[in-house]
Amino acid sequence: GKIFIPKQKPVQSYTEEKFSLDPELEEALTSATDTELGDLAAILGMSNLITNNQFCDVVGSSNGIDKDSFSNIVKGEKMLPVFDEPPNPTNVEETLQRIKDNDSRLVEINLNNIKVI
Repeated sequence: GKIFIPKQKPVQSYTEEKFSLDPELEEALTSATDTELGDLAAILGMSNLITNNQFCDVVGSSNGIDKDSFSNIVKGEKMLPVFDEPPNPTNVEETLQRIKDNDSRLVEINLNNIKVI
């Protein structure tokens, strides 16, 4: 049979997008209170960014939604990229030979993150 050769996946790097707002808009957003931001989120339909009470105050209970009908506030967190760990430098052939020879100095074997197996 053929020898299995795993496909190499390209390493993805994540870069934070840089954007700028109008100075007037930037100032308005940075100086906005939580109530104002909650009102803006409700207007934009982002009900998961505001509390039940804020949502009901903006939308009203005329549509049958009451303050206890859905779960509490959810806020997003900035996600940090998780990078691959460096490859494990363990020499598999040498370690296997030491196991076969019953080497008493061999106490622990770490086979995590070895690319050749």
